[in-house]
Amino acid sequence: MKAVFIIFSSIWLCGCSNNPSRSFFMGTTPISATGNSFPELRFDNLDEVDLLSLHLDDFWGIPWGSFGTDSPPPESWATKWDELRNAAQSSGKTLYLAVSPLGDRITLTRNVDGNGNTQDNWAPTDADGCYLFSSDPNADSYKTAYLNYLEYLIDLIQPQFLSPAIEINILFAKCPTEKDAWIDWYSDVYSILKAAHPDLVIFPTFQLEHVYGIADAASACQEGLSYSECFDQRLAEILLIPADRMAFSSYPSAWEFSGETRPSDTFTKAQSATSRKIWITETGWPAVEILAQYGDLPSDCGGELVPSSVASDAKLDSYLSWLLEEARTIRFEAVIWWSHRDLLDGSVASVCPCPGTNDTCTLTSIFRTLSPELEIVLRLFGNMGLRYYDNTARAALDIWTSFRNLSLQQ
Repeated sequence: MKAVFIIFSSIWLCGCSNNPSRSFFMGTTPISATGNSFPELRFDNLDEVDLLSLHLDDFWGIPWGSFGTDSPPPESWATKWDELRNAAQSSGKTLYLAVSPLGDRITLTRNVDGNGNTQDNWAPTDADGCYLFSSDPNADSYKTAYLNYLEYLIDLIQPQFLSPAIEINILFAKCPTEKDAWIDWYSDVYSILKAAHPDLVIFPTFQLEHVYGIADAASACQEGLSYSECFDQRLAEILLIPADRMAFSSYPSAWEFSGETRPSDTFTKAQSATSRKIWITETGWPAVEILAQYGDLPSDCGGELVPSSVASDAKLDSYLSWLLEEARTIRFEAVIWWSHRDLLDGSVASVCPCPGTNDTCTLTSIFRTLSPELEIVLRLFGNMGLRYYDNTARAALDIWTSFRNLSLQQ
């Protein structure tokens, strides 16, 4: 009965009886993880999406040297991309490829050497870890290498949509002295790619909570500006950066963490400001509370980092319903939910210390060993799926399906 109620509630909400259509692709990221590796790609439940987001970000690194000299990349690296290509193209879905030249959004993505080994922190940075776009004499040669990398992926994957830079505005806040040079570097990449591929839809993504200045201290707007004024100011700035679409990532639980009210007019403002079609390239809501865990002893479980009042299935359902109705009303071109299935077993992830020997405990332990912050990030993103870890459906899938059953008319 609960599922039936949600379906009928969603039909009432989206006005399906009066306007049985939608303008937007509905996609997810086919990403998964095990105790052995992250990320792994899992192409299942394909009948529940129109589009696949191949969000490889900086995960596999870039053979900067190979592409800088226009020579073949290492075989082990190329094999992973070949396997991704085969699975993605055989799906028959619309393909969106999203990659980034930046690791941690502020420095060049890890290098992959000729033997397939990866190297972090290899490029020159300032004291804050920001890549020196403005002063590194090799910045132009790395741009050329990155363009060669993108050409390789375009030829291999043949996506209909491409983001050659993800959440580019995070660097604006964290590395203000490199902001202008980064924009120029990206703009050159866009212009060269667009000239070579005029029919390919190319755009960067912007992190929405950073646009508002709510995401963290580094993203805060100038003193005295309201969140609304901050958004207006930064939206105007975004529109000066070359792009075929206006695209945002959004994780709006940040508003609840801060005790603030999430604005309801975000996309109305965006629509009024531009003729570019609007995308949500990644979004989600945490459904499992996160307990402080920096070790394996009960004494290390020092309270809630994300309480159940913020992280819950009910909150996820509410946000998903609101977002899809916004997309229908304002006529987005795409909405991509971060993960189709949970990366972590919620029944395990919600317990501290992590109980037993299983993929969730192994994976979180690996991330914790790298840094406690990385473990928190994994846990934040680990339980946002339309389906649970075991592939059973969340109630959110009924909401998703009620919109996806509408006729796609773009």
